[in-house]
Amino acid sequence: MDVSPHTVLVTVRDEYDAVDEPVGPQQIATAVGTPSKQIRPVLESFCRSEFLVKTGDGYRPTVTAREFLELDVELSDVAVVEIIED
Repeated sequence: MDVSPHTVLVTVRDEYDAVDEPVGPQQIATAVGTPSKQIRPVLESFCRSEFLVKTGDGYRPTVTAREFLELDVELSDVAVVEIIED
C-alpha cells in the first residue's frame, strides 16, 4: 500500500509527541499500515528537506515541520511564500 508523504510526516509528529522520543521506521510503518522499506525513502527525503532529523534512535520532527503542519496544507498543495531578506 502506498502512503502519502504528508501522512508519514503527520504520523512522525504524532508518534514523537506521544512518547517524546524519536520514532523508528518500523514504528512509523506500523502506524500507517505499510512496510518499513516504503517508509525509509520518505523519511530520508524529509531529512534532506529539514522536516525531520535522524538520530541514533529514529526520527524527530523539526520546528520547520511543525510550522508547516500548522499551516493546515498538504504537501501536494501549491503554496506561495514570501522571502524576506534582512
